[in-house]
Amino acid sequence: MLKNQLNFSSYLFYKKGVLIVVKKFGVYVFIIGLSFFLFPLFSKDETVLLNVKDYGAVGDGVSDDTKALQKALQDGAGHIIYFPDGEYKITKELQIKGHTEMYGSYAILKTSSALKTVMRVKGSNIRIRNLTVDGNNTSLRGITIEEGSSNVFIVKSIIKNFTQPNHRSLFRLTVSAIRIQGGTRNIVLDHNKIENVMARNPVKGWGHFVARGILISPAYKKQAATKNIKISNSTFKEIGPKDDGDAIVIQGFNERVNLQILNNSFSNIYKRAIKIQSPGVLIKGNEIFNSFFQNNFYSTYSEEKEYDMWAAISVYANHVTISHNKIAGVGNYARIIDVANASDVHIIKNYLRNGGKGSYNHSSIIAITSNNSKRAIKNFTILHNVLVNGRYGVYANSNIPGLKELNNKIVNVKYR
Repeated sequence: MLKNQLNFSSYLFYKKGVLIVVKKFGVYVFIIGLSFFLFPLFSKDETVLLNVKDYGAVGDGVSDDTKALQKALQDGAGHIIYFPDGEYKITKELQIKGHTEMYGSYAILKTSSALKTVMRVKGSNIRIRNLTVDGNNTSLRGITIEEGSSNVFIVKSIIKNFTQPNHRSLFRLTVSAIRIQGGTRNIVLDHNKIENVMARNPVKGWGHFVARGILISPAYKKQAATKNIKISNSTFKEIGPKDDGDAIVIQGFNERVNLQILNNSFSNIYKRAIKIQSPGVLIKGNEIFNSFFQNNFYSTYSEEKEYDMWAAISVYANHVTISHNKIAGVGNYARIIDVANASDVHIIKNYLRNGGKGSYNHSSIIAITSNNSKRAIKNFTILHNVLVNGRYGVYANSNIPGLKELNNKIVNVKYR
């Protein structure tokens, strides 16, 4: 078997999306973004490049490459597993263990079976880059990052074409491109494309169509919170339907999670781009575009009011900052930023605009509501935003103790 030797005796330094190699003591570390946390990647002095075709993978889109790929992954701990150009047919879940790096060159991993997930990641120090994971509209999820995983990087990859399979154990579950369970730490998703994630059946116990581009939530009750997740520089397209189709959702954790959602772009997201139901989140520098105008409808809800998307961002948890985002589009939102039963929320220097064609009869640009006496709303900062086209600029259904609202520019709004 051909094995290409790559001699590494250096540090890997990763800061703000830049990977720098620095030689130091023959040990590997990553420093991630602004968090600056360190961890060992490979402790060996040399890393072997394993070509999946040396394990019998064909990559012609017809031959079943599952066994060959899984064997390469089993041998790949501490090494780089290389996927040459090709389409690799997957018929069973691929198990990704710790200390593994997967690298592709125009390689597509495409399923032809009803899988719960195409890749199941469990372990530490795992890197997936330059790969396309294609669910072929036959599988439920693309990549699942399981409890206990840490220091996982998914970079410059495409995860697309997922829906609920026609399988009795899967057809009523929530579909997602990437699923991150609780009990995970230090996850970086950077420069990826998440596309075409569509629910076609109501979810069991909920009765509505639910789809997620990235879903971060516990796998069971009282599972430990996830910590330190960064989703950055990625694009999200075609996630729906309107019933409950969201691009990024975090839910189910009571502790602060330290989730950063930075510099992403969203279009054709049917209900909302971002939904926050766990505390400790920064949403900064994103672009959200409402692509719909009178052509986006509910399947299991009644159409009570005229709006093309429910919201761009919904916040139902404490300690959330929303800053320097640009939100616009063709149609209108019920509310562009939707906050309910939350405190310590800061909305700063955003451009928020309903589309030029909307009537805005029922639209609030920022809506802050409380319907839970045990979760009083308080301590809001709304500063230096531009609010364009709406019935209400900032709407609140109750007094907000600790509200600081200053220096916002309001254009074409009936009630400020």
